[in-house]
Amino acid sequence: MHNYYFVAASLPSLVLGESPEITFKELTTRLELNLCQNDLAKVSVLRRVVDLQNIRALYSKCPLDGHGNLSEKQLDEALLVEADFPEYVFEFLGQFDDVKEKVRHFFGLLSRYYAEEIPKQSGFLNELLSFQRDVRLVTTALRAKKSGRDITSELQFEEFTDPLVAQILAQKDMDDYEPPIEYLDLKENLHSCGKDPWEQYKVIAGYEFEKIEGMATYPLFSIDWILGYVARLMLVERYNRLDQEKGRELINKYKIG
Repeated sequence: MHNYYFVAASLPSLVLGESPEITFKELTTRLELNLCQNDLAKVSVLRRVVDLQNIRALYSKCPLDGHGNLSEKQLDEALLVEADFPEYVFEFLGQFDDVKEKVRHFFGLLSRYYAEEIPKQSGFLNELLSFQRDVRLVTTALRAKKSGRDITSELQFEEFTDPLVAQILAQKDMDDYEPPIEYLDLKENLHSCGKDPWEQYKVIAGYEFEKIEGMATYPLFSIDWILGYVARLMLVERYNRLDQEKGRELINKYKIG
């Protein structure tokens, strides 16, 4: 395992809701200069989920998230020639001829990402991806119950024998969903903020930020800590960007300023 004393010491602290003293672009430049190829590949796997989300954005003609590995031009070319992604990505997209169908079934591609990537990883990255997947499943179950949607349909691309998926489906006919004990605080916090999507997003972002920070505390010079930092910086920048968008919405709605 490589020790990245200089890299870790050069990275400023992160606080959700505050502007970071380093941008994600600056971070990736430092990592490209200092990390070995094996560890850069781990960072790439972590960022790949953003590339997949950007596929949906590209199909939907929406702005792309800059935290992925590929620029818009690179992503467009990758989809055209079927390159720069693992085979399972093109295999999944190839099931649907129509772009609207690809977009409609997009969450199935995220399911494939976690199903394919988690078993390939070990140690912290395995733990991190598993945590991110679990949060996605738990919040999907909670929202489905709240809105009256069919959770079986929501999880149609998941492996039904997976313990968490099976736990969710076992409660499909109940009035409420009770997540595993380690996610009860997430449920309580989401319920306390009501139906406001922005408040719900803040709860989930804060929950993920805190948990990831606790998962990768020591040693500070390890690739595990750096991966946790990458994940947390993505959360901070997204949070700040959405906060600015929320502010603009309020200005437009109430004609403030």
